[in-house]
This record gives sequence, structure tokens and C-alpha cells, in this order.
Amino acid sequence: MSRVNRWTVSAAGLYVVWGLLHMGLGISMVLGNGAPEGEVAAESLMFFICAAVLGAQAIFVALTMNRVNSTLGFWLNGAVLGVVDVAFLVVLVFPGYVDPVGGTSGPVIWLLATVCAAIALRRAPRDQ
Repeated sequence: MSRVNRWTVSAAGLYVVWGLLHMGLGISMVLGNGAPEGEVAAESLMFFICAAVLGAQAIFVALTMNRVNSTLGFWLNGAVLGVVDVAFLVVLVFPGYVDPVGGTSGPVIWLLATVCAAIALRRAPRDQ
């Protein structure tokens, strides 16, 4: 396997890990909490549904696009998941609502995946 392929496979693998982390968290919270009994609970449920859907998107894009070094795949997982993770850090982690160690694991995985994908794009021809 060439170095470029290693970067591409690493990026796709890390995005899959990010996706599994968020799908698992989202699904476990949706199934574990039942029907919401108020506005805050409903908003929390919506957040976890979104986390599960974004996790599924991350996995799909990683396996269909990042794996073949697609520029569109880079932007879909790099930018979309990046916005989600930055918002998560600013709104929930930095104010202290979420444990900093657990709360930074997703953004760290995303950052590593995006760096690997950027290196792969710079080093190899890519599919559009």
C-alpha cells in the first residue's frame, strides 16, 4: 500500500470511528430516554437524533467517498462534521456541561481524520 493510500485509508477509518461514536451515543440516548416530557427533554432528544444521523452520514461518506480520495467527500466530512464539532465544543464542552475528556474525543478524531484526508488529497490524483 502506498503512502497516499495509507493516508486515504486512515482518513476513511477515522471518519468511520467518528461516525460509530456518534451513532452509538445518539441511538443509546434515544432508546434509553423514551418520550420527552418537556421542551428541554425534546431538544435533547433532537440533539441525539441528529448525532446518530450525522454519524451515519460520516460513515457513508467515508466508505463511499473518502476511501477513494474524493474532494467532495473531503468537504462533506471535513466541513460538515467540523462545524458540528466546533459548535459542540463551544456550546457544551467549554461551558462545562460535558466532561472535557469525553467531549473532546469526537473533535480530536475528526481533526485527525481531516488532516489525513487533506494530506491524501495533496499527494494524489482524486476522483471528483
